[in-house]
Amino acid sequence: MKNRISISILFILSGLLVVLIPTVLFPVCSAEKMKMACYFTKKAEIGLGIVIAAIGALYFFFKNEGVRLGLSLSQILLAALVVLYPTKLIGICKNTEMACRVKTLPALIVVTVLLGVVSIGNSLYLAVFKKPE
Repeated sequence: MKNRISISILFILSGLLVVLIPTVLFPVCSAEKMKMACYFTKKAEIGLGIVIAAIGALYFFFKNEGVRLGLSLSQILLAALVVLYPTKLIGICKNTEMACRVKTLPALIVVTVLLGVVSIGNSLYLAVFKKPE
């Protein structure tokens, strides 16, 4: 029970942070004049953050360890996508002094690493100690 609640809260908070970092906490460049790569990365991150938070909410409602293991494994893949969008797939501004490169990208990487570590640890816990049926 404690695992289900604490991991669910961590997943939901991670998802909310992925949404809030490029929009409110460390906003990327505005797209008033021209839509740059960081604008499209922000849109993708918002979608990924919503999915991460939704899976965190689902995690709370499932008591079956096998389902929770699958949800934890999906969070690992989503964490990888959160990093891949700004670094490899869509990209961000090329200028190294822009806010999206100086603040947004490092913040997203930190949140993603934490999400990945929690997801991997929880997956190992569920697979090894709980032995899903």
